[in-house]
Amino acid sequence: MQAKTRHSLYIKRSVAILIILFFVLILHFIGGIFQRVGVPAVIILIIAFTTYSMTKIPTQKKHTSKKPHPEPPIIHQVKKTVEENVTGIDISVIGTEYRRSKHQEFEKNIDSILDNCIKLLHSHINSHTTAIFFPTNDGGYKIRHYLSKSEFVNKDAVIYPGVGVIGAFLKDGLKQLKLTDIVTDSMTLYYYKKDAGIRSLMASPIIADNVERGTIIVDSTEKDHFTDEDHAYLTTMADLLGLSVYNSYLYNQHKLDHERLVAMSNTEKYFFKEHSIDGVFDKLVEIIPFAFHCDRLSLSLFHGNETGVIRRVWGQQTDGLPNLTFSLQDKSLANIVFNKYLCFFRNFSEERYEIRHSNDEPHSNDFGSFMAYPLGVDKCKGMILLESVHKDTYTERSRDLISRLVSSAGVAIEKIQILQQTENLAIRDGLTGLYNHRQFQILLKEAITRSIRYKKPLALVICDIDHFKKVNDTYGHRYGDTVLKTIASKLQSSIREGIDNAARYGGEEFALILAETDSTHAFETVDRIRQQISEMVFRSPVGKEMHVTLSFGIAVYGRHAKNQELLIKTADKALYKAKENGRNRVELYYKTNQG
Repeated sequence: MQAKTRHSLYIKRSVAILIILFFVLILHFIGGIFQRVGVPAVIILIIAFTTYSMTKIPTQKKHTSKKPHPEPPIIHQVKKTVEENVTGIDISVIGTEYRRSKHQEFEKNIDSILDNCIKLLHSHINSHTTAIFFPTNDGGYKIRHYLSKSEFVNKDAVIYPGVGVIGAFLKDGLKQLKLTDIVTDSMTLYYYKKDAGIRSLMASPIIADNVERGTIIVDSTEKDHFTDEDHAYLTTMADLLGLSVYNSYLYNQHKLDHERLVAMSNTEKYFFKEHSIDGVFDKLVEIIPFAFHCDRLSLSLFHGNETGVIRRVWGQQTDGLPNLTFSLQDKSLANIVFNKYLCFFRNFSEERYEIRHSNDEPHSNDFGSFMAYPLGVDKCKGMILLESVHKDTYTERSRDLISRLVSSAGVAIEKIQILQQTENLAIRDGLTGLYNHRQFQILLKEAITRSIRYKKPLALVICDIDHFKKVNDTYGHRYGDTVLKTIASKLQSSIREGIDNAARYGGEEFALILAETDSTHAFETVDRIRQQISEMVFRSPVGKEMHVTLSFGIAVYGRHAKNQELLIKTADKALYKAKENGRNRVELYYKTNQG
């Protein structure tokens, strides 16, 4: 649109100039006065017209977006500082020691603010002593910082309302004060150890957020020493000091809380990325002693069948506690937490020993108080027990601080347990809990690979319950399932955890994968298992005692077979040989068994 307008104006200007030039020619030919006056006038008119028309031609504007008002440089500096402060925050910031050290550092900064304030006051107001008082927990005002010409200032002075000259004016709260003629001993001011000859004094309350935060007092050895201008200046400095100190404390507290939240958030992320309960417990043991005072820490987990087990311990007097299994029916702190899903804290009884987990735990009367917290979302899956040698260690605040941490850990543990249950459904037999046939094939393949790589022997055992059909026919399938589960549990407990594997091969058949085991050791191990099972006493639904026996077949990879399929077949043939030879026995495969 702008281009069309510019083009149209150029055309109109050109036409106008041509018309004017035409008149110049006419005047030139007429001659005389018309030529002498008219021609220069027309030329001037052309120049003026051209200049005017050029100013009227619109220029093409570039499209520019309106820029937002730039932030002050200090905002950028603050943002950068905040980013740097939260980068790399670790869990130590939750700890009480960290917070204590940060508070100590911060108090040094406050002292610097107070020192500068007093110096400014001293430079403007000629005083004997300038002192700043902050409130105490019991209602008094303690001297925090001062500058004095006297050597008798009591640096530990505390002024209470109603006590002494100044205290008399504090009964109804802090107020503006100006005393022009003090006749009493300076010790009645309560911030001098000896008489300093103080004769006049003024004070102004330090107020921030409409709350009295302290007071500034200046005094002099001369009567009626301070002017109204001095008092006005003191009041202004008190207001500035109140804002400065209060907001500094506010900033420090927000900074510590922010760091705590960041650390907690990082910890929660760790919990939710963790895929093992042991990893969650390890992190809790790493965190809790930093964040909360405790002399002994124990973490327990629901173990099934109304029992729990202590999975982690930390601190003093922990002998005998690791892996301790305890009943949730016994009278104990664990019973209350697990069964009532309850967090509670108090002092231990002085009259009797209170059971923490089990009667079998080591007894100690050295601990004075405790806090017990359940692990889990809607149902207790575990317990965190903090114990202190001191009384009254744990409060509502302690509970509130630990709640978020423990809640996150509880959610993570439940997530891990759900994942484990899902995985178990895919790889475990639903009745016996042993690996299913599909997982058995995978585990055997992996075991064969390791056997070849490390040149270690590998034994495969296939076993079968003797006359199991008769058990089912006589006592029913429910009792048969009980026998299967009992035998499976015995097989699982009889092999090396984390080294060997037990699986339900199918029906009443089971398989054992014995790593790094040759034929001789395999035979000895299996025959011991066979004998132990044959000695087990089963009680039928009608109360009759009975025994169950198994037959076993063994084949060794490399010696009896060169591949997985053949290894299974040879072990199976050895099993049938055991049955042919009378059952309740162990047979090692020999090539003569083939055919």
